Amino acid sequence: MADSNPVARRAAILIRNTSGTPEEIAAALDAAGMLQQPPTRIGGAYPLWVRPTGLGIAIDAHPLVSALIRGLAGEMAEEPEDVAAELVAIAEASGPEQDALVLRLLDRLGGTDSRYATADARLLAERVLSIVGPALPQQRRAS
Repeated sequence: MADSNPVARRAAILIRNTSGTPEEIAAALDAAGMLQQPPTRIGGAYPLWVRPTGLGIAIDAHPLVSALIRGLAGEMAEEPEDVAAELVAIAEASGPEQDALVLRLLDRLGGTDSRYATADARLLAERVLSIVGPALPQQRRAS
C-alpha cells in the first residue's frame, strides 16, 4: 500500500529518477530530507544539534553563529564606517592575511570556542560514534 503513503511514493520517485551508486542515491534521498532523523541536542552556552545524514553526520551550530552575527550587527550599528572598512579589507585580502583578519574579527566578537560540560561532551562523542562508528574496528583478544 505504498501508493497511500506520500513519503514512500516520493522516495520511490527519487530512487527511480536517480541513477548512480548507492551513495549517490542516499545523497539524493538525504538532500530531499527523506533520511533525516530527529537531531540530538547537546547542551551548553551554544548548543549543538547532531543528526545522521545518508553519508555521515550534520552538526548544527546556529546558536554560536547567531551570536557572532548579532555581535557584528551591534558593532555595525555603533561604528558603521569602521566595520565596513574592516569587512572590505577582509574581502580584498587572500590566503593567510585574510585568515588572520577573519580570526581577529571573530576573536573580537567573542571567539568560536564553545565549551561543554563533561556530560554534554560525552553525549556529543557518544552520539557521533553511534552514527559513524569507531575509527578502528574492535580488535579481538588473542586467546
